Amino acid sequence: MKKIILFFLLFFTSIYYSYSQELPNLKHIKLNKKAHYKDAEPTALKVTTYLFETPINKKNSSRTEAGQFLIKWMNGTLDYTFFLGEKETNYFNTDSDLMLMYMAGLTKFTLENSTIKDQKELVLGTMRLVLPYLDKQEDKKSWSKELWQLNDANQKGKLEEFLYN
Repeated sequence: MKKIILFFLLFFTSIYYSYSQELPNLKHIKLNKKAHYKDAEPTALKVTTYLFETPINKKNSSRTEAGQFLIKWMNGTLDYTFFLGEKETNYFNTDSDLMLMYMAGLTKFTLENSTIKDQKELVLGTMRLVLPYLDKQEDKKSWSKELWQLNDANQKGKLEEFLYN
């Protein structure tokens, strides 16, 4: 009996993880009208989750497609304004994949915390999503000295002081 329960537990866990990294067919999602962008909010959130669940890999066409969709959605939605401040984005501008993850983090944090409007809170929340993800990546060759310092400050719990003092 215990073996049967263990088998089903492992089976359903593997199904859950295999579906958690699937994307909807983004090519069929229209973004022509304001209503399309509102309807696509759940998809945008799924895309950000997908990006955070998969490692950075320039050869992964699904990640590329997800990134293109996300940027198109961010640029077209009228319900949210995504401010990409120079100070914050300078840490990531050495690599398009790093910048995409910052944008994904900003979208994810904004959609999950829609009542927060303060730019400083949005940036801190975004960084707290993005930096642990980036720290897990194997390839850190494109990291600037400043990004290393930012990551170190985050790990020491001094992110706000590093960014705003």
